[in-house]
Amino acid sequence: MVQVGNEISSGILHEDGEIGTDEDFSGLAGLLQSAISGVRDSSASNTKIVLHLDQGGKNELYTWFFGGLLEEAPNLDFDVFGLSYYPMWHGTMEGLQYNLNYLATTYDKEVCVVETAYAWTTEDGDGVGNVFISGDEETGGYPATVEGQFQFMNDLESVILNVPNDKGIGYFYWEPEWVPVEGGTYASSAGVAYKNDTVTPSNTWDNMTLFNFNGNALESIKVLNQPSENLLTNINFEQNEVTTSPSGWNVWLSDTTDSNTVKTEYGSAYDGNYKLTFWDDADYSCSIYKTFTNIPNGTYQFSVWAMTNGDQDVLQLYAKNYGGDELNTTIETSDINWNIFSIDEIVVTNNTLEIGVYSVAGADDWCNLDMAILRKVE
Repeated sequence: MVQVGNEISSGILHEDGEIGTDEDFSGLAGLLQSAISGVRDSSASNTKIVLHLDQGGKNELYTWFFGGLLEEAPNLDFDVFGLSYYPMWHGTMEGLQYNLNYLATTYDKEVCVVETAYAWTTEDGDGVGNVFISGDEETGGYPATVEGQFQFMNDLESVILNVPNDKGIGYFYWEPEWVPVEGGTYASSAGVAYKNDTVTPSNTWDNMTLFNFNGNALESIKVLNQPSENLLTNINFEQNEVTTSPSGWNVWLSDTTDSNTVKTEYGSAYDGNYKLTFWDDADYSCSIYKTFTNIPNGTYQFSVWAMTNGDQDVLQLYAKNYGGDELNTTIETSDINWNIFSIDEIVVTNNTLEIGVYSVAGADDWCNLDMAILRKVE
């Protein structure tokens, strides 16, 4: 991939390509078109083109920027939306998920988190200051420990895996090996002088690497392994079109519940064309579930996307028979947008597990489900 500019929310090559206070995208559009043409005219003409902004959890920036840019250049030839996302500076994980989903579905393009990192300590390896300091943990939402770093990256992987239609293609960790060694600085003295800057050349990133201050790999580097596979099949209920018996799932109905209460339907899905629905014009109780035997012990995460009117007596994800007490997460009212609900730490100790979605509902209560994921996270 070729990235045209780095975090270009203010434009490139100021002042020719600066957006400015008048929100004029014409100069930027012309420069981007020229740069992209250079790639297309090269021997690597099929290389994917990335346009990259910062503030990945803030959709308002992306709607403003790409709304203006693509109004100026509606046929701009690029392939991937690139986002920087650091949770201590760039919004919430929920905001990132919304933004990735919005970009992927609105423009039918791939999305990639092209910059991300988190601290494994608040200590300073070279004694000249860091950009992640004490207090950033509260905003970032994770402790500045090796375990916290791993948890953040694992959650980020889940966000990317949950982008519809496989449009979330991955992330780049920046900068994993920037350990505190002599001369390992953000900017040289010559560069600082050229910019007439007052910054002291230093490494401000040494506590957000995937190696400790001595260059030894941290346990969290395992997050760069391929994500664990999704143990569920027919995760978006596409396999059978309209059916009351979706492949890969078991359906339970109470004795008084109509056989058509649980079924797949076409249209308005989160991912693909079909979704699973719970609905009847009389009171009902039902569930979909999957039972696993002989699975490796360890920690698992179960998630599903849902929309619902929210009036059910019970509507929840559950996990049981894994060697501990039953776990539940309530699916709350979400009748305008799809939202993700999850059970994050299912610690399997007996090589078995049942996960599912269970509902006790009144007449005309409804729930739509799509994109279910169960994967090992530790």
